[in-house]
Amino acid sequence: MCGRYSALTEDEVIEVRSTMQEVSLKLARDELDGYDAVPAEVAPTNKSPIVSSDNSSLAFELGQFGFERWDGKGVIINARAETVLNKSMFKNRADNGRCVVPASGYYEWKQQGAGKKKKVKHYISDSAGNLLFMAGLWRDGRDGCEFVIITKDPVGQVADIHDRMPVMLRTDQLEAWLSGAMPIVELAFLDYDCIGAPCEEVPKDSGESGQMSLF
Repeated sequence: MCGRYSALTEDEVIEVRSTMQEVSLKLARDELDGYDAVPAEVAPTNKSPIVSSDNSSLAFELGQFGFERWDGKGVIINARAETVLNKSMFKNRADNGRCVVPASGYYEWKQQGAGKKKKVKHYISDSAGNLLFMAGLWRDGRDGCEFVIITKDPVGQVADIHDRMPVMLRTDQLEAWLSGAMPIVELAFLDYDCIGAPCEEVPKDSGESGQMSLF
């Protein structure tokens, strides 16, 4: 699960724009002028910058973190890479509803042992300090664009912290993902070197999403 991640700073917004210039798809819309990174941590239903694609052009825009559930009760924030094509909520977005979610890092809560009432909050980031580009899906919602982050089995240090991690894309993979050239089935096998460090102790139910476990 990826339920919280860091908001982009002004400098990181500039970095995303620079990175997108290297992608052959045209950046048709840039709606991030005047963007204010508040709150500093992006949680479900918050608005946050994404780069969305319709296979022919890109848009750098704000989207709501989470697809509204079919019953209107809460949002779904993650899609499993292994089952994206099997879920009606996601499969129609797999080809022409792709996006990337940029962040400097994200947060997970590690259980410290059986019977413990608290989890320890960890900050997970690129091992070399680079900006993260998380693979996602977007769609038009009632209040504009909304998105989910695609997750996979963890690798490296993340495997000791949580049983899922976002699918991370290297900058040389962004074009293939956003253009639709990268098959969905490849996402579960992508590798990425992240590091994690504890932030603080938080109550067990703090910061956790109530999304259904099947995703």
